[in-house]
Amino acid sequence: MKATQQSDVSDLLADDGLDSIAVAARGNEVMGLDIFRRTTEDIDISRVEALISEMNADQPTGGVDLAYGDKEPQHLQFWKSLSPKAPIILYVHGGSWRIGTNLDSIGSAKVNHLVSQGYAFASVNYSLIPSVTVKEQVQEVADSNAAELNIDPDRVILMGHSSGAHVVTLLGTDPSYLANAGTDIRTVRAVISLDGSNYNALAEIADSPGPVADNMLTGLGTDTKRLRDMSPTYHARAPNAGAFLLLHVQRNGDIRQAVELSLALKAAGTNADLHVFEGRWFEGHVQILLRLGDPEYPATAVMDKWLELHVPVTAS
Repeated sequence: MKATQQSDVSDLLADDGLDSIAVAARGNEVMGLDIFRRTTEDIDISRVEALISEMNADQPTGGVDLAYGDKEPQHLQFWKSLSPKAPIILYVHGGSWRIGTNLDSIGSAKVNHLVSQGYAFASVNYSLIPSVTVKEQVQEVADSNAAELNIDPDRVILMGHSSGAHVVTLLGTDPSYLANAGTDIRTVRAVISLDGSNYNALAEIADSPGPVADNMLTGLGTDTKRLRDMSPTYHARAPNAGAFLLLHVQRNGDIRQAVELSLALKAAGTNADLHVFEGRWFEGHVQILLRLGDPEYPATAVMDKWLELHVPVTAS
């Protein structure tokens, strides 16, 4: 089905006789004001465990393991491109800043798809809280960008899922991290955020009460100055990365924050596109991770078209 096909989120269970799991896997794009329709979390623990198990098992194959620092977690898996000096997609896994690795929290479809299109791809491992702060974690990811790879260093694409999406949007709006790593933020041509949270961490308690807000408080604390400092929206006044693609599923508070971030970026003269796809809460949150890169999943076509516009494999 076309990526622009609308869905009626008020009738998910009855739509074509599909249940919420099948609807999330289908992932049609939600259009217009329908992105703001209220949805609720109705998942049970057995389904959560099944999704986590599927995510952990869906590890990409191939690539080369490379160290980018002296700490044990500081390494990345690198898939080179057949195209010389190809742009690189630097991927940051999620897991509320405290769990996951660069292989078991990534989803293999996106790696295979993007490498086949000619992009180089690197999935970054990094230290987890509480052994480091989130601020130190973001700096580690920034430092990984300096790894010696056969890529075009002036055409970097940052991509992340969940808390990894928070990390890459912060790197794309706050130039201090990349500057500390000896890199200009202008080398980051694009940022792709997959169902991110905490664009405005101060608002998370009201926007996403429950596990999302609880994880934010665990990772970032309660100090208002720190929460502002760790919020991409508060840094979006420029300089920023070249363009932002925000791909979300139906998690109400995070969609509100994504709209807010996209407006702040546009006000600063930065290109920003937001798309929302079927999939309620944790079901959709994991499905977009696993299915992005599958040609049958509508978000894949949206991503491909956007990349071709902003960071094509062959530089003009």
